[in-house]
Amino acid sequence: MTLAELKANQKAVISSLPEDLDLAALLLEQGFVPDSEISLAHKAPFNGPMAFRIHNTKISIGQKIAGQIKVEHC
Repeated sequence: MTLAELKANQKAVISSLPEDLDLAALLLEQGFVPDSEISLAHKAPFNGPMAFRIHNTKISIGQKIAGQIKVEHC
């Protein structure tokens, strides 16, 4: 399952980041760390950005990037 497939307020744990090392490094800097708990706060319509709750903050990323981050149910 990927972050893009989460439903509102559904919690998951990040299992892996994208294979693109530059993108993975950027996501790590933003707090998308493997084994971290994450939940979907908001999903904009028309394939807009998605906001996630992670480490007591909200971070928005595009759905295409969210589709490259694998998660597991917690």
